[in-house]
Amino acid sequence: MHTRRDFLKYASLGVTTALATQACNSINQPAASQGTISIKLGAVSGINSIDVWIPEDLGYFDAAGLNAEVITFQSSAKMRDALIAGEIDFTAQAPLHVYLSRLKGVPLNVVANRRNLVDTSLIVRSDLRSQIKSVADLKGRKISAGEIGTWSWAVFVKYLRQNGLSDKDVEYLQSTTASTYTLIKSRQVDAAIAGAPDLHKLLKEGTVFQLLNALDPSVHKKYFGANEAMTRAWLSHERVTYQKPEAVKRLVEVVNRTFTYMHQTPPEQILKVVGKHFDSQNLDAILTGLNTELKRSVPKDASISQEAYLADQRVFFDTGIIKKIVPYAEGVFDKFSGRRA
Repeated sequence: MHTRRDFLKYASLGVTTALATQACNSINQPAASQGTISIKLGAVSGINSIDVWIPEDLGYFDAAGLNAEVITFQSSAKMRDALIAGEIDFTAQAPLHVYLSRLKGVPLNVVANRRNLVDTSLIVRSDLRSQIKSVADLKGRKISAGEIGTWSWAVFVKYLRQNGLSDKDVEYLQSTTASTYTLIKSRQVDAAIAGAPDLHKLLKEGTVFQLLNALDPSVHKKYFGANEAMTRAWLSHERVTYQKPEAVKRLVEVVNRTFTYMHQTPPEQILKVVGKHFDSQNLDAILTGLNTELKRSVPKDASISQEAYLADQRVFFDTGIIKKIVPYAEGVFDKFSGRRA
């Protein structure tokens, strides 16, 4: 167990820079002796948090005996820091924050899986189709992805390196102040790493083509070395897993119920439930994302795969964002979610 002084140290630490069945409806009710447990959950805005909005809007948290307050953050780093400081109990974000934190001595854990695949594409402007036919052809071009050190940046660097290039061979523009959609449409960049909704808006308009689609099994295996990669998860802190294990158990029940709903409910119906959380101009693109990426990348349940955990982490190790691999046994708390091959 950690002391209050330890928790204050963690709080001050700056860690460097997505139609239910009867079985689904029979979610376990909380034991009378436990009562309702209050928790705070962190999420970022956008389609990647759709599995957070679903249980909130459909009352799954309440049914599991959780008085859940969902707090929206504009920055994943700030959300992670709030988790470290004890301001929230769980976050829905990339496992990267577990690796970074663990290597700084802060005991964050993955407690449930949220995604099984890399669900972003390397896209290129359609007017450049005759000039860019491979990743190697991007040399000297203007490329956009997320902030340096983030998932999309790491994926892009991995794509480059496996095709004989480095990030020094391109002109890199971070998509932090302008969306990928805007950067491509205004021709400020030639290519980008993109996901829903920008990806589908651009594809529907014919503005881009997919040079690499990670949902293609051969592409995923080639670049990530595995059939699955756990790119998003529910994270928590050891103080929560030690002091509130029942809260973790109930959250996992909610996650499992949510995934069952997502796989058995038409995307149009899902969007009717959670559409209020998104910009109305993006609803069509989000619906396309539900029909494609999310239906394929959302797991059947919250169980955690060691292979997928390591495949995700190797992206950050290979690109130098982390200097050491955090073992599964150290970075994962799977008592309630379960572990699978």
